[in-house]
Amino acid sequence: LPVPMLQAGVGLIKNTEIDVRFMPEIEMSGVSTGLWGVGVKHDILQWLPIVDKIPIDVSFQAGYTKLSSQIMLEDPNSNEKAEATLDVRATTFNILLSKKIAMFTAYAGLGYNSAKTTFSVKTDDNWYNIAGLPLDVMKDLTEFEFESNNNLRANVGFRFQIAVLAIQANYTFSEYPTATVGIGISVR
Repeated sequence: LPVPMLQAGVGLIKNTEIDVRFMPEIEMSGVSTGLWGVGVKHDILQWLPIVDKIPIDVSFQAGYTKLSSQIMLEDPNSNEKAEATLDVRATTFNILLSKKIAMFTAYAGLGYNSAKTTFSVKTDDNWYNIAGLPLDVMKDLTEFEFESNNNLRANVGFRFQIAVLAIQANYTFSEYPTATVGIGISVR
């Protein structure tokens, strides 16, 4: 699903970069979704005396992302309404290897992901009665919280930079493989 997202990084001292990502709340057909995240990357080869002469970059990266969605539910028979909320919080840690040649940068990484998801429904007692189940049973079914399989993952990708235009592609090998493609503006 193509979704606009602002992602920006600020370089600091000692080859450290702070990253932020933000997607404003988007609403379509009774569903609204928003996202924000923060991260940090740091070049670790600079701290190892002889190893820093290796012709690749090796960095540590950590990040946190939160995705929030609200879905309006409506019973067509009674016009009763309820709001379902889905919140996903994810944390990642990665070791990244990269090599830049002119405008082309190839990279690979190995990392660890952890995610926690909460699904809840907020409504009044009338909505519970529509389902035909006892009120206490329905209230117990209105909030679920679960953690993902915390797992290792690997990814490969590239970035091609022409002036301020950056084209990137990434493939992640994990329990749920993911492919991403992006176009962005990068100013240094």
